[in-house]
Amino acid sequence: MHSFVRTLRALCALALAGMAGAAAAAYPDKPVRLIVPYAAGGGTDTAARMIARKLAPLLGQPVVVENKPGGATQIGTAYVASAAPDGYTLLMGTANLATNSVLYAKLPYDVTRDLAPVVWATDVPVYLLLPAASPWRTLDDLKRAAAQQQGLTFATAGTGSIPHLAGEQFSRQTGIALRHIPYKGSSEAATALVGGQVQMSFDNLPPVYAQVKAGRLRAVAIAAQARNPELPDVPTLAELGVPLSASSWWGVMAPAGTPKDVIAQLNRQVNAVLADPEVRGYFTGLGMQPTGGAPEAFGRHIAQETDRWRAVVKQAGVKIEE
Repeated sequence: MHSFVRTLRALCALALAGMAGAAAAAYPDKPVRLIVPYAAGGGTDTAARMIARKLAPLLGQPVVVENKPGGATQIGTAYVASAAPDGYTLLMGTANLATNSVLYAKLPYDVTRDLAPVVWATDVPVYLLLPAASPWRTLDDLKRAAAQQQGLTFATAGTGSIPHLAGEQFSRQTGIALRHIPYKGSSEAATALVGGQVQMSFDNLPPVYAQVKAGRLRAVAIAAQARNPELPDVPTLAELGVPLSASSWWGVMAPAGTPKDVIAQLNRQVNAVLADPEVRGYFTGLGMQPTGGAPEAFGRHIAQETDRWRAVVKQAGVKIEE
């Protein structure tokens, strides 16, 4: 009897594996949705729409971008985490996949349990910015000013954002006392900086690039391993003696349990999109660095970023009001 049951289970497992394989082989046979956990018009949305436009002909199906903002990306992320693991509902994941895990006591999802990495799409370094009217022009100027004032103010797009955490780490590495002034987005932070309400800011380049190009904001340094070819005169913080590299990032995620063949197909095709000269030119022109690579590499990156920012949050005592 036991032998019969074992044989029956083995046959059932083979049948289910065959069905999963057939489903993966037919993938996709209907439109794919790419969920953006932010409102339309921002950097994440813009990147997602470029990827979707180029991915659709490779898949042979429409790739529809849907915006589900709210809860510091928690709403859109939870939506995908609970979706059917069939490859038809994907997430344009952000660095919040790492930071939310250390900033919030409870989340409606678990990144490692409920989501599967597909591909790391872009890296978006953080910049140290000053208003054009500032009397300070260099890091040394900031150090001298900090020695004479009680805490320089710095703006970011919000508490717990990568630019905010980068600012906290910068303060510890340089000994420059900083006081964080959070705003509701990069636009408000940039407006406050240009208007002189704050003395400096940390932000990604895409939302402030127009202000930098117009000369209203001055990029003092980039928190990256290499200079940006679009702004070749802006040194890295490492060149200035500050070993800080910090960036926001985006990548495609799927619900956990999505067939490996489907993950592999999506990974291959999104990598092809990221290698497209038009896509690379578009991203680099906005200060984004196309990345790509294997799903496992993206998973390791998320884990490393989670550990890294957990240490900064603990040291700086960053708190989120829930």
